[in-house]
Amino acid sequence: MARLEFAEGAHARLRVPVPAEDADSGRDVLTDIDILSLDVDSRLRISRSSLECKSGKGQSGEPDTILWLAGFRELLNLDRVTLVRQVVSPRGQSLARKLQIVVMDEAMVARREKAHAWLPERFAHLDGPACSNAESRTTTQLKGLPGIPSGLARFLRGDALLADSASLVGAVQAFGAAVEKQGVLPEPAALVLAGHSLMAVLLAGIQDAGRLDAVPRNMLRTRLESALTVGDSDDVYVLPMLEKADALFRFVQDRTHKAYVEAGAEPIRVEVPSLRDAIASPPQYIDYYLDFVERLRENPQVASGLVQTAELTCFDALLGDGAWKAESFAHLFTTEHKGLLLVGLKCLENIAGRQVASSLRGIHDLPFRGSAGKVPDRRESSDQPTLFDASGGTGSSDNR
Repeated sequence: MARLEFAEGAHARLRVPVPAEDADSGRDVLTDIDILSLDVDSRLRISRSSLECKSGKGQSGEPDTILWLAGFRELLNLDRVTLVRQVVSPRGQSLARKLQIVVMDEAMVARREKAHAWLPERFAHLDGPACSNAESRTTTQLKGLPGIPSGLARFLRGDALLADSASLVGAVQAFGAAVEKQGVLPEPAALVLAGHSLMAVLLAGIQDAGRLDAVPRNMLRTRLESALTVGDSDDVYVLPMLEKADALFRFVQDRTHKAYVEAGAEPIRVEVPSLRDAIASPPQYIDYYLDFVERLRENPQVASGLVQTAELTCFDALLGDGAWKAESFAHLFTTEHKGLLLVGLKCLENIAGRQVASSLRGIHDLPFRGSAGKVPDRRESSDQPTLFDASGGTGSSDNR
C-alpha cells in the first residue's frame, strides 16, 4: 500500500511512531502508524493520511478498528484515514461511510497494483535494503552519542512528518547545535540524520510556501520569529512583558545610581543587556529560509514532488541502492528538481551548519537527467533500473 501511495504522488513512510506526551520512561510511544502518507497539491498544500493494514479475513475486530481509526484521525489531526483488509464486510462498509473512513479490500488493492507494476518493489524507507540497514545502524550508533538528544533524533526520524513548519525549523537548528557540540558523527548516522534534517527543511518550506497566497512574507517572518524565539507564533504577551521588565530594571538602576552620586560617589555607568533583546533576536538564517520558501512557491509543479525526490536521493541513491534509477521515478529527477534540492541543501547549511550539510554533498554529483514526458506501459514490471546506465548517462530507449 505504501508503494502504491508513492506511485500516485504521495510521500509514504512505514511504521511511524506516535509519541505520547507526559509519559513515563519507556512509555513515550502510544502506537505507530502502519503507513503515513503526505500529499502535496499544485498549490503546495499538504494533506496527511494514515493507512491501517490488517491481514484478517473475518469480521472480528473490524468495527473496533474502524471506531479506533475515527479517534486516531482526531488525535493526529489527519485529513484522511484508510482501513485496508483482505475482505471488508457490508457492516464495516456502512460504519466506515458514517464515520467518513475509506475502506479497501484485497481486490481493490490488486486493481491498483496492476497500474503500477513498473515501480520497484522496495526503495528508500519502503524497506529498501540499504536504507533499512543504515537506519538500524544509526539507532545503534546514537546510543554512543550522548551529545545528540534521543528525543530530537526521534523527532527528525519520525515525528517531523506530522509537525508544523516552525517546529521543523527549530528542530533542525537544535540538531545543528547538538552536532557542533558532539563533534563529527560516524557514518551512516551522519548521512541518515542529515537526510532527515533536509526532509524537515523541505517540509517546513513547502508548508510556508503554501501559505504565501494568504499570508504575506513580512507576516510569515513575524510569526516564524515569534515561534523560534518565544516558542509560540501567536504569542503577543511575552515580549511586551520583557519590555516592561527592562523598563523596571532601568528605573531601579537609575534611582540607585542617582542616590550614590548624590552621596558623593563617582558616577559609573554600567550597560545591562536587555532581556527582550536576549530573547527576541531572530536567527540569521531567516531571510535565506524565506527566500527558499518563495523559490518553492514560484515553481509549485516541481516543489510538489520535491519531498519524494529528497527521499529517493537521501535514502536510496546516497546510501548505495539503485532503485532511484528506475524509469518510473524519471519525473522526480529533472534538472529543475536538482536545482531546488540544492537550494534546500544550502538552506539546511544555513540553519544547521556546514558540518551537517556536508554529509549530503554527494547530491551535487548525482545525475539528474530525468524527464516528465511520455512513459512506457506502467503495467509492465521492470526488475532492472533503466533511467541511468552505469556511467551515469540515460538508459537506452530499447530497454524501456
